[in-house]
Amino acid sequence: MINTIIEMFRHQAREHKTIRSFYYNRSYEIGSGNEAHPLFWLEDPLTGRNNANTFTNTVNFSILFIPKEDAEVANLQNMAFSIGLNILERIKHDDTIPVSILPSWSYLTLRNYYDNNACGCRFTVELVQRNMQNLCLIEEQFDSENELATSKPLNHFELKTSGTCETFVNKLPVFDLKTSKR
Repeated sequence: MINTIIEMFRHQAREHKTIRSFYYNRSYEIGSGNEAHPLFWLEDPLTGRNNANTFTNTVNFSILFIPKEDAEVANLQNMAFSIGLNILERIKHDDTIPVSILPSWSYLTLRNYYDNNACGCRFTVELVQRNMQNLCLIEEQFDSENELATSKPLNHFELKTSGTCETFVNKLPVFDLKTSKR
């Protein structure tokens, strides 16, 4: 389901005539200077909830441009809004896409955004799809005889003897740290 959402937006970004790059990453990575603009940034994390076998996922994405001067910011914000709207409408009208877009999506215009002073539009959209899990195959994912792996809290201590000398292997070091001037 998560890959479906990422690939759906990647596909739309790739086919849009204006978008030059697609990223799925955390928002604090925006503006690192390596991106080709205009870009489509799908923010990680995606969030979701389940209600009666229907999944609702909330996604945030931005369409970003780098303005050459302040006077063009409003026009680029308008263009970013138009691109985002076109992508959402294209998804809504494509019967091969397994999600529906709720009509209550929102947007926010962006200016001097992150380190590269990008501008554009950020969208918050809720996608709905039914639970695709084949309930007949649930039990194939489980083994009632399975045991969880256990690990020892500390390594065991081996003793190597060489004559009268004893060496402890895997023993934690002892530090003598002074805590006062005395």
